[in-house]
Amino acid sequence: MQVNYIHAADVHLGYQQYGRAERADDFARAFKQVCDRAIATRPDFLLIAGDLFHKRNVDARTVSQAYELLTRLKDAGVPVLCVEGNHERAFYNSSWTWLDFLSSTGLLYLLAPTHAGGTSRLDPWDEEQRLGGYVEIGPTRVYGIKYHGASAPIVLSHIAEQLTQLPERPFSVMMLHEGMEGQLPRATGGLSSSQMEVLRPHCDYLALGHIHKQYDFGGWAFNPGSLETCSAEEVSWQRGYYEVTADLETRTLVRVEHKQVARRPFRRVFVSVESCDTPTTLEALVLGEIERQVRREHDREPVLDVTLRGTLQFSDDALDLRVMEAKVQEQFSPLLARIRNSTLPVGYAAGVAVGEDGQIDRRALELTVLTELVARDSRYAGSAAEWAGVFQELKDSGLQRLPPEEILHLLERGYDQVHARLKDGTAA
Repeated sequence: MQVNYIHAADVHLGYQQYGRAERADDFARAFKQVCDRAIATRPDFLLIAGDLFHKRNVDARTVSQAYELLTRLKDAGVPVLCVEGNHERAFYNSSWTWLDFLSSTGLLYLLAPTHAGGTSRLDPWDEEQRLGGYVEIGPTRVYGIKYHGASAPIVLSHIAEQLTQLPERPFSVMMLHEGMEGQLPRATGGLSSSQMEVLRPHCDYLALGHIHKQYDFGGWAFNPGSLETCSAEEVSWQRGYYEVTADLETRTLVRVEHKQVARRPFRRVFVSVESCDTPTTLEALVLGEIERQVRREHDREPVLDVTLRGTLQFSDDALDLRVMEAKVQEQFSPLLARIRNSTLPVGYAAGVAVGEDGQIDRRALELTVLTELVARDSRYAGSAAEWAGVFQELKDSGLQRLPPEEILHLLERGYDQVHARLKDGTAA
């Protein structure tokens, strides 16, 4: 006997990327392809491992898109099981989200642990209350843990202790909206392999979400990536959803196949400005590089993301990016064109780290600037490098839109680490 299911995550319905409504429709179109596939193949269930929505306060059009697609799945007899991601958590003065609404209507099972007395507990699904930490679909038990960020290791340890008390099922799946450390270059945070391993004796398939690229770990933990491209930095990543077949008698995964959906083309172009001594020559170079690097799209207009890098040979006051974007739009007719100025003025790049491609390592430059700023205060000069690392981590957390309490936790942890190094003499 076998069980078949689809594992998706990070749908991000309602994301009007760069302020364009067309991009929100692209994200809905990507999810529709997964739903169409589920309706055509009739799996035993469909998993959404967090971030069905891009934000908490979604508009009526986005709710309508989700309602329509989930209704089609329900009518086709495909149960949808979901956990809450970091993008869709309730506001502090509310206990309800749009996921709670969809769960209350019977369109999906929103799974989450119950937190009481300082511990986390997985309760069985209560159909009347439409609440629970796990649900049984035929011979398969599916658990769900929403996003907890920095407190995730503690929650997982509590859950693992409880799982030892539950009777086994022929096959168990755990949904978890958390990232794994080391999967994103230069990014901090995420669960370690040992922290994830506490779940392994209790589930046969760990369905991950949160990080937007595909990866797997240990032959049992799988992350499909987002369906659409959520930022320019993600363009080269593999992403999509999984179709999974498992054998119930042997509790083994027979097939874990990663599939991609059709997405709007998203093209990145990097332009080195070193050879341009005027805005006119730079503009000509940008248009020429786009012509050379970007093939013509006949089906859907692409998103063009152009980055200027290197050392600018003239004052950046003479650089009008809006005019340049308008000319790119006129010549190539993309859905939208973004040009970002990541250059440095002449004379400023001395001593700055340079990568293998000959381009300035802007993150290293940022760390250098932060270190110099901290060192100006004599009280912290001896630990300037350590504090700069803490501040850079806080900035990353802000860009990831982590909740304030999690950012505060990172600051407290960084404070403790710096003072511990000072105490044992390891700080500079």
